[in-house]
Amino acid sequence: MPAQTKVKSIGSNGHGTHQGPWWKHRRARIAGAILAGLAVLGTITWLAFLRPYVTTDDARVAATMIRLAPEGVTGRVIHVAVNEGDTVSAGQVLIELDHRMAEAQKTRASAQAEKARNEFNRMAQFAKAQGVSVRDLDAARAASEIADAELRLTEIALDRTYIKSPVNGIVIQKTAEVGNILEAGQSALALADIDHAWIAANIEETRVSRVRTGQKVTISIDEGGSLTGKVLEVRKAAASQFALIPSDNAAGNFIKVVQRIPLKISLDPHPHRMLRVGESVVVRIKVR
Repeated sequence: MPAQTKVKSIGSNGHGTHQGPWWKHRRARIAGAILAGLAVLGTITWLAFLRPYVTTDDARVAATMIRLAPEGVTGRVIHVAVNEGDTVSAGQVLIELDHRMAEAQKTRASAQAEKARNEFNRMAQFAKAQGVSVRDLDAARAASEIADAELRLTEIALDRTYIKSPVNGIVIQKTAEVGNILEAGQSALALADIDHAWIAANIEETRVSRVRTGQKVTISIDEGGSLTGKVLEVRKAAASQFALIPSDNAAGNFIKVVQRIPLKISLDPHPHRMLRVGESVVVRIKVR
């Protein structure tokens, strides 16, 4: 007969032994039942809460960044109407440049346009009475149109001395101060269109095959709080392809690295939550 393990069992009187295999012992059966229960619970948890999701902490808040600069004009800053962190509206004047010369040019062009217009009207009246030639009438019409065009150019030049916000947004950087000379194209302010922010995330290539556009996403913000959204776009190239200095493996020092695929996640309306461009978040995509 096979050898049996002798297991000592302490009874109520502190004596006695129990003959039999160890797995038939009461304590062994209890431990086995606990382990089996934990295994079942872990399997259920994985199937219900972990497997249907793809999660990454390589994600951040992104928004359209707009840098404002004088367009086609150079001038001295005479007024700055905003500070960093201010909320601005589309069309709001943010910076004023010295516009005295532009206003004078507009006044002169307006007078010249009025003069040319009156001259054309007089010649048109004479033409009805056969008092002027068609050639002179055409010359007067051309002069009036040229003067009107010059007036429009001076109006545009005057308008460009006022730097206005093209969108509703937030001022995130201000580099211009009163007294500065701004050249054409020199950055003066930076705005973020935070009302149309999104989440830029990167998912490992080994898991991105389960991600589809339209899938629901839960976003946990490191600063605190959470938002919801959905996958808007799964890019067709790895993030490494857009690096300033792409890696070149032709030298033979190749090391395989799991690539990251960029995602764009749109946000559901969040009127009571102000986001900060670039802050870190954790995204949880429901892939089933």
